[in-house]
Amino acid sequence: MGKFKPYQAGQVHLLPPSLEEYVPEGHLARVVYEVVEELDTGAIENKYSELGQNTYHPKILLKLLFYGYATGVRSGRKIAAKCESDTAYMYLGEMYRPDFRTINDFRKNHLLEIEGYFGEIVRMCAEVGMMKAGSISIDGTKVRANASARRSKDTAGYEKWEEKIQQQIRDLLREAEETDAAEDRAYGDRRGDELPEELRTKEQLRKKIGEAKKRIRNEKEKRNLTDGDSTFMKDGEGLIRPGYNCQVAVSDEQVIVAADVVTEANDRGQLIPMMRQAEETIRETVTEVIADSGYASYDTYEVLEEEQKVGYVPDQYFAQVKRGIFEKPEYRYHGENFRYDAEQDVYWCPEGNPMQFFKERDNEDAAVKRKQWIYKGTACGTCPVREQCTTQRYRTIAREKREECQERMRARLLSLAGNRRYIKRMYTVEPIFGHFKKNLGYKDFLLRSLQRVRGEFTLMCIGYNLMKYRQWKVARAAI
Repeated sequence: MGKFKPYQAGQVHLLPPSLEEYVPEGHLARVVYEVVEELDTGAIENKYSELGQNTYHPKILLKLLFYGYATGVRSGRKIAAKCESDTAYMYLGEMYRPDFRTINDFRKNHLLEIEGYFGEIVRMCAEVGMMKAGSISIDGTKVRANASARRSKDTAGYEKWEEKIQQQIRDLLREAEETDAAEDRAYGDRRGDELPEELRTKEQLRKKIGEAKKRIRNEKEKRNLTDGDSTFMKDGEGLIRPGYNCQVAVSDEQVIVAADVVTEANDRGQLIPMMRQAEETIRETVTEVIADSGYASYDTYEVLEEEQKVGYVPDQYFAQVKRGIFEKPEYRYHGENFRYDAEQDVYWCPEGNPMQFFKERDNEDAAVKRKQWIYKGTACGTCPVREQCTTQRYRTIAREKREECQERMRARLLSLAGNRRYIKRMYTVEPIFGHFKKNLGYKDFLLRSLQRVRGEFTLMCIGYNLMKYRQWKVARAAI
């Protein structure tokens, strides 16, 4: 008996094997196949004409894209290559080999429909019992745009660049005039008056610069010439580059129930829109919202209370309060150490002196009256430590009219149950971005413009949810 199995190079199969045999049970490709088969692709199918060359069915291309984004393969060229060598892609593509342009064009032309499939897949997860609605955790991360920081300038920068390009165009035209005779001989039967390639390129660049100047004429921030929708943001590496702010809301079971991409670097105004999108997607009411301090604002606290939603959103000073930072001597006169007495409507300073109501201060929005109340110290003139407390004649404290909302939020977070609930977000929403960036390498976008980037991020989230669905099915089968 030989020590090796028979060497079967060139062996012909008696019966042709099925692709089903090359994709194990429980494989992610099978899950993607199963889910996409349940999707209604009529909206995409209706875009195609009966005339011309037959094309690939939308479900085939959706399967390839969903599986690619779930496994870290986004490039149309790489997906096309996988269809020739990877059995999972062969199985999903039904042995077709779509060209990379076909894959890229399909993705580009059907982004809105793909965003709709995100909601369908989330609702499917809810229907099978994989997730429960009610509680969501929200977080965001910065992802680099497909654009170079060197092509981002303000108006002055673009004007200087345009002047340089104009001079180069003039030099090229002068050179062209001096060599007309030689060019005529080189062109042969052609007209001979075509613009040289370099001149055409410079002229196109000059036009793009002019368009960029128009976009930022009344703005102070820089604009990128490659992707004008991107904004300068600090990424996870601490570098400031053109990028986008990606937002997700997840259930306790780590299913992404809302996803969006915004151009604002700050998260402060994103909690309510993400909550609304989550409710629209799962078609149920959200009762609990968890997010970090970047989402804190009086507007957020007010909406959560008005809609009777339980929030766990610490304010900007909550972490320092929790650690007792403001109890240290050097922080004695920080605003956090001035105590408000609701019964008497006064503040008490750290020295035990009262601060009386002084005036109202309206918000910039004229529709909002008495946005803040200002309280002024009554004993500052004779206080021996006034210079340690303020550089003004008297110390003032501004009290936002919704300050009590923040105080109730703090009390909830400082409770044992509230603290445990808030910490839960560390292993529900935060790992998702770690998976995207570390495991799949999604540190930048392939597409450009806000609309297309949103579509690409939706594909990332669909891929993630399909991966979680597969894990859930495997775990359920093992019970």
